[in-house]
Amino acid sequence: MSDTIRTLNDLIATCRDSEEGFGKAAKGVHDDNLRHRFLGIERQRSDFAEEMTAAVRKLGGEPAESAHRSGTLHSGWRELEESIRPKDDPSFLAECETGEENTLRHYEHALTQELPPPVRAMVRGTGWRCRRRCWSCGTWSR
Repeated sequence: MSDTIRTLNDLIATCRDSEEGFGKAAKGVHDDNLRHRFLGIERQRSDFAEEMTAAVRKLGGEPAESAHRSGTLHSGWRELEESIRPKDDPSFLAECETGEENTLRHYEHALTQELPPPVRAMVRGTGWRCRRRCWSCGTWSR
């Protein structure tokens, strides 16, 4: 179970990275519709992190409490934060797309791990909803 808990904790931190990144992007965009979408994704990722937190506890583990503090994923979102100064909305979309490509890579990696069927179903479902939500922003390729 420790590998399962480790995998879930990575996804919890990944969702927290995404949550934080979309929250910051929502503060910087100019279009109200895009801001609303980013805030929706931020809430969704918080919900996913909470769902996985409950699963880790159910497995007897200690859930990750925060986002990644280093590495490619966090640095991608950190670059967004650093560049949030006056910018056009297409630039925010491009940077969010880069951050989400990393999010999806974490999900893809998780699905290569040996996971109990209920955990695998949760990971597959939340990963699919991440991908679907990104497509709704109109910039991610299908």
